Amino acid sequence: MIIIKQLFNIFMIMNPKKQHKNKQSGDPYSPISRLIRQLIGTAKSRGITQAQLAKSAGLTAVGLSKAKTRGDLRASSLARLAEQLDLELVLAPSQRQDKIAEAIKSGHYFNKTSKPVSEES
Repeated sequence: MIIIKQLFNIFMIMNPKKQHKNKQSGDPYSPISRLIRQLIGTAKSRGITQAQLAKSAGLTAVGLSKAKTRGDLRASSLARLAEQLDLELVLAPSQRQDKIAEAIKSGHYFNKTSKPVSEES
């Protein structure tokens, strides 16, 4: 049973679309929400308020706040927010997924106690 649970968790990590909630309820911990929070944090560190950042990118402060809570914003809007901060959006591989995938491929994901390698570190 433990192995089945661990395999299910691996599947969910490898297929994150299956985990996303619907647009209505949103997901404040989604990658988009984290990205928006990072952009807002960068703006604040530069003395720019969330409202100022939103306005400069063609959004409303309320709209940006709702997008952060929902975890949903168009890529073009994210790009405009980044542009206002002289940043660029770049996709990079997830280190955690890469480590797990490599462990699975190498056959070392499960140790003798059937715990995933990622739980040991």
